[in-house]
Amino acid sequence: MTAHIDSEKLKTIINEKDWDQLLQNVEPKHFVRQESETILDASILAQMCQVLLNEVTPNTIIILCLKCLGNSCLDGYKHKQHRIENVESVKYSKNLYNELVESDLCKQRKNCDYPHDSHFPYNGVIEWTVDYIKIHGKPTYHLIDNELDIFRLSIQFLCNLFTYACPNITSAEEDILRYLNCDNLKQAILSRMQSDNRLLANAACIYVHNALKKLCHNYFTMEKKDIFLQLLKPAKEGFTSAKDALLFLLHQPNIFEDVYNNITVNEKLDLLKIIYDEVWNAWQSDFNTVITEDQAEFLTLTFCKKSDLILKTVNTYVNSIDPTEIILILNILGLLTTQCKLSENVRSLLINCKYLLMSLHMMGKETDNYFTPITNLSQVAPNTQRRTINVCSNINDTEESEATAANCDPQEHPAYGFKAGLIQVIANVVHKNKMCQDLFREIDGIPLLLDCCNIDARNPLILQWTILALRNLCEGNPENQEIIKNCKKTGVPDNPALQEMGLTLHEDADGKLIRIVPLRRN
Repeated sequence: MTAHIDSEKLKTIINEKDWDQLLQNVEPKHFVRQESETILDASILAQMCQVLLNEVTPNTIIILCLKCLGNSCLDGYKHKQHRIENVESVKYSKNLYNELVESDLCKQRKNCDYPHDSHFPYNGVIEWTVDYIKIHGKPTYHLIDNELDIFRLSIQFLCNLFTYACPNITSAEEDILRYLNCDNLKQAILSRMQSDNRLLANAACIYVHNALKKLCHNYFTMEKKDIFLQLLKPAKEGFTSAKDALLFLLHQPNIFEDVYNNITVNEKLDLLKIIYDEVWNAWQSDFNTVITEDQAEFLTLTFCKKSDLILKTVNTYVNSIDPTEIILILNILGLLTTQCKLSENVRSLLINCKYLLMSLHMMGKETDNYFTPITNLSQVAPNTQRRTINVCSNINDTEESEATAANCDPQEHPAYGFKAGLIQVIANVVHKNKMCQDLFREIDGIPLLLDCCNIDARNPLILQWTILALRNLCEGNPENQEIIKNCKKTGVPDNPALQEMGLTLHEDADGKLIRIVPLRRN
């Protein structure tokens, strides 16, 4: 590596405490080892440690030192303890760094078997940063100005160190865990994931993410649910490392079900939204990176147990979040079933989807309610007169309820798209699955699907999903094909959308052709 300052010039600047010159001559980027470049002179690193550990060093210089030392861990020096005879061990290893600089041991290597050209003793810096985080991370301590940067860079240094500079971090010979296994340190970093300072919150999230993956599996001794809740807020706010850490945590055996069953409904919704977004992003790759087969089976079982909640919204929608959990799980299953072949609960899921679809379909035919199909798309066109009735009001009167259902914006109701979602799952589950194809026929699901072959503004793409489901049911299944073949035409249905445009459907005399013709008006 080519540095912009040599060891002797740096020593002079430090001895004179010329901090402006130090800021001008030392750049953190030069402490990152580049390809094909030699590693930085360790004596320069030792001098930066001296400056950091000096009690009179101003905060701006401490920030510079932490940036340089943190960068030196990236594809540069590896951490290794260093003991020198006749050098007294003091706090923060100050005497060690003084000896490394004054005796220039890094270059002489006389009577020393320490690998100075590849390793560096970061012990003093580790101890200093841990102490800083513990002292300034107390709930009663309010970080201001440069303290925020020092706190953040201390976390980044420790994270870089155990991630890149400690290849045998879990080894009994590795001394760094002696410093990192401190409950006050862990709690201070965990709590900073909730910080309003996004840079600090991000550093804390990365530390937790790397600690979960790199350190021993029980590094965080607190309950897994508590770690999950600490990660949930930053994950919602878009911190990728928090989201990845959360998903990694939930991938551990028996954690997902235990956490899910012991968090609030709001927390479940936040988790399901994160899972849905990740599954959507991984749609063309591998879902197992987001959710395991066991977790998919658990969500399937949860859906089967709770899905009847959606039926409670038939005539009114009280401002309740209960149905939202089921809707999110259905959306997740709609994506998962395109790749993941469920085994344990697939029969229950298929039966549940069929009877739930039938219930919604029949309710929609009884009265004008939230499940009644809107086949006339002009009713929901943007230029249609806007509705004034509050869809979230609790309505008891049947007449007023029906009027509300007819005039509300369908997208504001939790059941929006739910029927189409059920049919999507059915279409995916029966695809090239003879057992599921036969089961759906045995529970009389095919006639139900045929009855759903209509445009419905409350369920976008329901027609397309229904056609796909019927196609998948008939593929390689003569018995299902026979049911479709034996269907008889009973007439031509009215089409309100065509009639509004002055058109209608007309059947030829021989009954073999249906055409769109002008509507005759009296």
